[in-house]
Amino acid sequence: METNSEVENEIFFCLMALRGFMLVFEICKPYLYLTLNELCLALFLILIQILLSKGISALVLVVYEEIVATLVLSLLAFFLEKNKRPAISFKILCYTFLLGLLQITLCRLLLTVALQFVESSYESIALNLQTPIIFVLAVFFQQEKLRFRSINGQAKILGVAISAGGALAIVLWKGPTILKSTWVSSFQGTAEGVVGVILIVVGVLATCFWNILTGHVTQMYPAELSLTAMMTFFGAIQTAVVTALVVPKSSWELKWEGGLVLLAILFGGIVVSGFSNYVMTWCIHKRGPVFTSAFSPLLIVFSFIFQTILLGDSAYLGSIVGAVLVVVGLYLLLWAKANDSDKEELGVDESINSPLIQP
Repeated sequence: METNSEVENEIFFCLMALRGFMLVFEICKPYLYLTLNELCLALFLILIQILLSKGISALVLVVYEEIVATLVLSLLAFFLEKNKRPAISFKILCYTFLLGLLQITLCRLLLTVALQFVESSYESIALNLQTPIIFVLAVFFQQEKLRFRSINGQAKILGVAISAGGALAIVLWKGPTILKSTWVSSFQGTAEGVVGVILIVVGVLATCFWNILTGHVTQMYPAELSLTAMMTFFGAIQTAVVTALVVPKSSWELKWEGGLVLLAILFGGIVVSGFSNYVMTWCIHKRGPVFTSAFSPLLIVFSFIFQTILLGDSAYLGSIVGAVLVVVGLYLLLWAKANDSDKEELGVDESINSPLIQP
């Protein structure tokens, strides 16, 4: 029979093990959340591409998704941030209106419409370019410090360059076919293809500026869940107004399509607009805009895998090599960032003013 001291020792060791697990989870949380975010986004792009090929209105889908996201985020923010939420000022309302315009009306809406003209793999490649764009913007707005002589700084720059090179390799170099295709590419050098590219460019630039502006706003209003709920609310209103002006009333009655439409609305509203926007806002506040955008290369890898498996798209050697380069570049950047993080005390919040590129 165990003595009281033995029981107390076992409880102590269990508590220490639990504490160690929680500390490791706190360190890994941004990495885990952002990886899951890119995985969910890749699945959502495939789902939307399938629905748009059946004639479903992209604009109407976005409106319904944002309404669902607003309801879910508002309820969560009301209960989870009741004691944390600062007072809402007119200045914060103006900022959240602008954030909703950038991330939802210009980014989400335009990128969803673009899937009518190009494949999701092309869109995922374009989204990967936001990392170097955000890096340049962050340096310009002095949210990141660039020092070429730093080993970590050089590693991060090299990581961004390798990831961008991998993305370009997927587009420019096919190589021999590894798997045969049962899916016909929707991207053609036509006027429709040009329209899709323009929409993607505007959407990517919008989300890049959103990343930079979010870092500034979260310093003034650190309740990330409430901030995301307000942003989504304004985005839902803006997209509803735009859709009402350009889409006929008949398109608002969505088809069932075996439950895929309902799945897309719930998945897009709860996971993509809700979970994704909150995770990105939280990670930008904790680790900065460049760190958050550094995970975008994973979207190319996940999109490539899902299009090959679910849509029967061709798998080329160039796509595989490019995907490997994307991952190598990503983890080189994260390795350098981890070296920076080792100098910081565990449990202390990092702001975006803690530069990614530093000695």
